[in-house]
Amino acid sequence: DDNRELFITETQETIKAHPRFMLFATQNPPGLYGGRKVLSRAFRNRFVELHFDELPSTELENILHKRCQLPPSYCSKLIKVMLELQSYRRGSSVFAGKHGFITLRDLFRWAERYRLAEQTVKDYDWLQHLANDGFMLLAGRVRKQEE
Repeated sequence: DDNRELFITETQETIKAHPRFMLFATQNPPGLYGGRKVLSRAFRNRFVELHFDELPSTELENILHKRCQLPPSYCSKLIKVMLELQSYRRGSSVFAGKHGFITLRDLFRWAERYRLAEQTVKDYDWLQHLANDGFMLLAGRVRKQEE
């Protein structure tokens, strides 16, 4: 609230917020993700809402490359797989949710596996390694044969 106080009824205690206290909250849009409910207008008015568009592929490639030390050519391959799975989801009811089978969180986990892998073998097939990691990351949530 505007008075920057929180009253706890169970203990009859009032807690004052530190002068520099700020609260940041995030939520995926309701309707696009399972289990998300529309928040009341009164509750939403307590926040400043920021809506973000999806990142362009080139920016996402750059972020993956810098954060996970993944070669740019591999970044583009991972993003291509993500976009293909999202496109497949839009044309089918097989996968649930807006992004269906793969999210940005999954993409970064996938790329992080490359960064954490021991890269001691000179002629190792890293594309196959990435394919295997991607399969293992995503296959764990498959529940139906058609998926």
